[in-house]
Amino acid sequence: MTAVLQWWRGLRASEQQMLRVAAVVLALGLFMTLVWQPLHQHLASSQAQAKAASAQLQWLSQQMPLLANSQVAAGGSLNDKIAQTSRLFGINVSRMQPKNDQLDLMLEDVPFEQLLRWLQTLQQEQGVALVMLEITEAEQSGMVRVRRLVVE
Repeated sequence: MTAVLQWWRGLRASEQQMLRVAAVVLALGLFMTLVWQPLHQHLASSQAQAKAASAQLQWLSQQMPLLANSQVAAGGSLNDKIAQTSRLFGINVSRMQPKNDQLDLMLEDVPFEQLLRWLQTLQQEQGVALVMLEITEAEQSGMVRVRRLVVE
């Protein structure tokens, strides 16, 4: 240590000043390389992860109603879904005949718009697929007769 002090004292004032400035620049460079840059990279990485997590949360929030509907659709047999929703919509099923994974239905006269709303509910909320629909015009205006409705 005394050798370093002797060497330091042997330098001119301008050389000592230049070495002090170089030491400060070196310390700043080391600080930037060893402390600041890793912290900045970690912060940027954390922000990107937070942004991705936020986007995923938003997507999941949008999917929740669909998941809830699919869980409702998963519950109960096809017969149950048809029976429950037809009662809800005031639709009278005159014949319900199971065939493999499908149901063959015949309905009493029903208002056309009501039939469409019921079929939409069956498809979108209950997960029931419409395979075939055969309708004819009923005697009363706005009413239809469903001769054959096949769902699965």
